Amino acid sequence: MHRHSYSLNNFTAVALLAAAAFAQPVSAAEPQPLSYEDDKVAMRLVLRNQEQLAGFYLGREFGAAAVDKILETCFFAAIIYNKNYDVLWLDLDHWQFQRDKVTIPRLKRDYWKEQWREIGLPQRHQSTFGWTLLPETRDLRRDESAGGNVAIPMQPEPFTLTARFHTGPNRQGPVKTIVFEDVTCPRDVQ
Repeated sequence: MHRHSYSLNNFTAVALLAAAAFAQPVSAAEPQPLSYEDDKVAMRLVLRNQEQLAGFYLGREFGAAAVDKILETCFFAAIIYNKNYDVLWLDLDHWQFQRDKVTIPRLKRDYWKEQWREIGLPQRHQSTFGWTLLPETRDLRRDESAGGNVAIPMQPEPFTLTARFHTGPNRQGPVKTIVFEDVTCPRDVQ
């Protein structure tokens, strides 16, 4: 098992472009990214505060009701980059979120479909929102990356994310495990 590193690592231009999807001016109160890198994989979590989230979605003409639904959650971007020749399998069902040994459910695409149905969010906005989410599953070949947002219910205390990735062409290789501890859900910037 590998533990995360808080030092920022060099990522490929593709991974940086994925992280820039929510580019905002940096302030001292902004949450800082959490990073992990070894010779096979690089992974980065970029936590979004409520001001950033509201600005991004309001700027894409989402209504207040949709933004309020998003702000009820702990929302962050995850960027994964495969540096290895072996296939790395992204499958969000193999990620575990825990606080005090209690599993925190991930808010999957079906959750969001129901939220959008309840408020009558136009299909164009639903499509835009879906585009910003991390793919549920996909394979990453050498020098490929994937990036997008993941959400869990808002957490008042830090939690642990354990990301597991199967490897190999048929998912039969060793499981790569990356652990991020003491992840905190950002709140409004004061």
